[in-house]
Order: sequence, then C-alpha cells, then structure tokens
Amino acid sequence: MTGRPSFTFEGSTQPRRRNDLLRAARGGMSQGKLADLVSAEIYRATGQTMLVTAKSISDWECGWYTWPSAEVRMALCSILRKSEPSELGFYKRRVASKQLSVLPVSLLDLTTDHWPAAQSETLRVPGGRSYAGVDIAAHYREVELPGEGWLLVDPGKDAGAPLSRPDRRSLVIAVDHERRFYASDGRRFVDRAGRRTGPQPISTAALLDDLTTGIIWAATNTDIALLADDAQLVNTQARLAHYDGRRTSDVALSEVPTLNAVAGQWLESRFCARHITRNLDRLSGQPFFWTRENRGEEAASWLLWKHKYEYLRRTSRWFPQMRRALRVSEDDIVESPRYERVLLLLAVALMEAFGITVEFSPEPEHAEVEGFVLAGDAMVANWLGGAGLWYVDASAPPSRQSVFSDVEASVAAESLVAEPTPQRRLAAVASYLNVPWPWFHRRCEQLAIAGVDDIVHPRSRLLSTRGLNTAIRYVAYLNDLQRS
Repeated sequence: MTGRPSFTFEGSTQPRRRNDLLRAARGGMSQGKLADLVSAEIYRATGQTMLVTAKSISDWECGWYTWPSAEVRMALCSILRKSEPSELGFYKRRVASKQLSVLPVSLLDLTTDHWPAAQSETLRVPGGRSYAGVDIAAHYREVELPGEGWLLVDPGKDAGAPLSRPDRRSLVIAVDHERRFYASDGRRFVDRAGRRTGPQPISTAALLDDLTTGIIWAATNTDIALLADDAQLVNTQARLAHYDGRRTSDVALSEVPTLNAVAGQWLESRFCARHITRNLDRLSGQPFFWTRENRGEEAASWLLWKHKYEYLRRTSRWFPQMRRALRVSEDDIVESPRYERVLLLLAVALMEAFGITVEFSPEPEHAEVEGFVLAGDAMVANWLGGAGLWYVDASAPPSRQSVFSDVEASVAAESLVAEPTPQRRLAAVASYLNVPWPWFHRRCEQLAIAGVDDIVHPRSRLLSTRGLNTAIRYVAYLNDLQRS
C-alpha cells in the first residue's frame, strides 16, 4: 500500500489512521494465522465459505478499511474475545460531503492503475477524435464483500434525487477495502433500490479497468451526442430521403451543417448500411468487405448502434461465409489508449461471432481505399474518411474494381492475423493491438455473467447494448464453442 496518495471516501470524517486496537488484540499471532481462524469461524458459524487473507488483516490494521462485513466482525470478536467491534477499532465512516473536491475527477483516474487524490461529485469522461467528452455525476459508496463475485452497496438516504435526475448521467462508484473502484449506472441502481430496501448488489465484474472504462467512454459519449441531435436527425433523414434507392449518390457535408460529429457519422453509416442491404442480390459467391474503422472509437459503432448490429445479422445470414478486412497501422495502435484498443478487439469479436472471418491489412497504401464490397460485382459504400457525408455506388467502375481486387488479393495473402480458427484469430488481433489476451478473455468471462447494462445503459433509441453483450459472451464461451 505504500506510495499511494491519501484518499478520503465520501462517508469518511477523517483521513486514514492505523487500527492499533486490532493490532494489539492480535498479539503475537501472525496475520496469516488470524486470517485462517476467521475463515474457519465464519464457516463454522454460518456455513459460508469466505476467504479472508493475511492481506485483509493487514488492510484493516493499516486503516484502509474500517468496517468489514458482519460475518468478519463477528468472527474477529469471537476469536479475539471482544464483545463489540469497536473494541477492535472498527467504526463506520460518516458522510462528509464537504470533503468532496469541486474539480472533476477523470474516469481514467479510477482505473486500477491510477489513484485520484480526492473525490468529486463530477466525473469527467474524456473525449476523442469525434467524441466531445462529457461530465457526469458520481456518487461514491464503500462496499462490503459478502461473497465471491459480488459486492453490497448501501445507496444511502441521499442517493435517489441526484442519481435519478433525467437531465444528467450518473454513476455509483463503489470502493472496496483494497481501493478498487466499481461502476454502476446511476438510474439502474436507483431503480433496483426502489424495488427493494437495503444494500444493493454490484457484480465484481464491474471493476473499473480498460474493459469497463472503454465501454463507459464509448457508450456515454455516443449516447449524449445522439440525444443532443435527435430531433435534427429525424428531420435530416426526411430531408435526405430522396437519396434512398439511388444507384449512386455522393452527398456533401453542407447538407448537415449543424449535426455534431457523432450524429453525422450515425447518419452516414445508416445510409451506407441500407444501401448495401438493398443491393445484396447483386452480389455472389463469398463476399469480401473492406471497412475503414481503424480505431476503437469508430469501431464502437458496431457494438452500440442498433442498425450496425442488424446489418451484421442480415448480411451474415445472406452470406454464411464472409470476410471483412480492416487496415490498422502501428501508428493507430500507438496513438490509441488501451481502453480504446479493447473496443476495437470487441468489435472484431462481434464480427467473428456472426461467422465473419476478420483480416488485417499491413499495407500503408490501403489506408486511403474507400469502403467497398467485392463479390462478383463491386459495390462502394463509404462513410468514413471521405470528403462528404457518404459516397455509394451499386456497381463500381472497372478502374475501382481493379483496385478493390488488388486489395482483396493482398489481404488474402498477407493478413496480419491469418489464423485458421476464430479463437486464434482473436488472440492474434489482441497481440497486434497490444491487449493481453489472457486478461481480456478472463474479464469477458466475468462480465458475460452480469452483462454490461448495469454498468452503462444508453438512453437513446438509436443505441443498444446487444452488440457489446454478444461480443463479450462470444469471447467468454469461445473455448466451448470451438469444442462443440
């Protein structure tokens, strides 16, 4: 625990202080021996299997945690022959909201690799290339650890109003005795608390790390942006409806001058997806799809936008065997934080879950090639990186078809993740993106059980967590799927 800044919980009236009473009561007994006795006493008294470690004893003696679970308090009092937990130096921390900082704390500072110097009622979710960034409300609570895989969080009497405000996002930030942070969507948490009284359960899979941080980062930024321009999107779609059904269209950005960047991308992507699905009968054989998403921020659209999920579902049913290639450079990887690279890996996993073989191009010149589909004929559908909103063509001219054929042949011969099975391809993608595959696979296993909706739950009608949950569960059960 050395080297960490002093940190005061909401619910704490004073900085951390050592628990000398517990240390004195332990006497000459080792921390490990006392931990074993506590675990055994809990099992004898309750029948529950609870693993208490020497580190737990050390944390309590150091004052990192001042009120262990009821079972632990009971066992310690019995073993050390005390009648009350207070005789062992334990106490509940009281609410001291005046200690909260007025300055926002970054979401990134709550991951397992960072430690904020103070708490704040405002949590800052960073921006990105298109994401504007957003401030959301944070409601901090200490937790008890009642069992393997879940925590109990007391919402407190003051939680309802700030967490259920319709005009502001909020997160309940739970903090355990090892100073790990867990996130729960504020409105979902309040909804549960309204249905039943007392402490509410939070899965330990909600631990804030690169996986959950990336999910919150993408979902919150996207949700805020789409809701901000919801009415304009409806009006714009109606105004541009005359482009539907056209064989070719190339629409300038001046058509939507006031849409924010994310809302504009949603509009562009939806049109291109509709263009391809309208013209699927023009394609034959095993199609090759070229997509221009090269960063997690862009790839998160596959995980969150409803129309992208339905597009994957429909095209994969139309063509049971498909290939989809991306061009992700080493510069893209270096410039992306790991939580963003995790989103790109999840997007690839979602494609593989639909039976789509994913390939990565190593060629720099491919970065400028527009989005296309090649299957007998060649179709263009580009919404990323172009000069306008979109450019679509139901049948590309021969000069472009030749370029597309060269790209397809090059990727087939030199894919950076060329492996015979989905499991090995995903592991190769993780390696290329510098995401530890064992960690990623383990975290997906944990999160697959709880799902992501209690961590972040979009409000926009245009978004869904279905893609996120599908990708996470696919990775979690990939070994079983490979054996079946």
